[in-house]
Amino acid sequence: MSSAKLVNIFYHTVSDDNIALPHITPLYKPKTLKQLISDLDYMLKHFSPVSAYEVLQHQRGEKTFNKPSFHLSFDDGLSEIYYCVMPVLLNKGIPATIFVNSKFVDNKDLFYRYKAALLSSAFKEALSVQYSEKERLDEIARKTNIDFGNFLHTRQPYLTTEQIKEMQNKGFTVGGHSAAHPNYAQISLDEQIRQTVESCNYVKENFNETKSFFAFPFSEHGASQAFFDKIYNDVDLTFGISALSTAQSGRHLGRINMEHCGKNARISILRARAVKFIKQFI
Repeated sequence: MSSAKLVNIFYHTVSDDNIALPHITPLYKPKTLKQLISDLDYMLKHFSPVSAYEVLQHQRGEKTFNKPSFHLSFDDGLSEIYYCVMPVLLNKGIPATIFVNSKFVDNKDLFYRYKAALLSSAFKEALSVQYSEKERLDEIARKTNIDFGNFLHTRQPYLTTEQIKEMQNKGFTVGGHSAAHPNYAQISLDEQIRQTVESCNYVKENFNETKSFFAFPFSEHGASQAFFDKIYNDVDLTFGISALSTAQSGRHLGRINMEHCGKNARISILRARAVKFIKQFI
């Protein structure tokens, strides 16, 4: 099924106070709530919002999009989506998918890149630590008296089970985003499969989604055909970060990173279309 009329866009979080996000701002600058609203107003002017379930029906040839449409998603399951973003989306009538990491929901643990960000003011080299050596971050934290557990308890950067279920009841969809957010290009095929299936099974068991959606952590780079052949026994649709591209007979869809691809939605969409046009002639 052609995805010419479908645009998938995603964010991680929003913030009007970067000081309150010390685990994120050393990594990238989130959009403000005002910027998000401006993006969404642009999208609503030119596209119709659709849910993940409608996207799946479209890709299967079961549903036709009569006008350009967009699917909105948020990666990492961060708490600002509940407090800041949900009221905006409900007011504008925009469905969205939240892709969560099973190890982090309920603030059980912290993404290794967020740990590195918290350490970076005192130990800049922390930002260069890879997933395979993430235990080093815990060692550095102990030496510098930075308490990740206390941060999780007091700041609660992630959504809780109760919050996610409330969002589901209001029309949001939940998908898997791996167990612990590794870079798939740096882990084995078996570990890629385990991380994927574990997170999707977690969503099924805890949130009773009838279909299984998965978004790659970081990117789909490093995922082989053997990976897709295996996980599509458990997953209905996968999402990456390759903008407007479609692969795996329509079961894998690219998304536009709205935090990195342009200062506003119009520029982000134009850039994605330009890249797609250029690739057709390479």
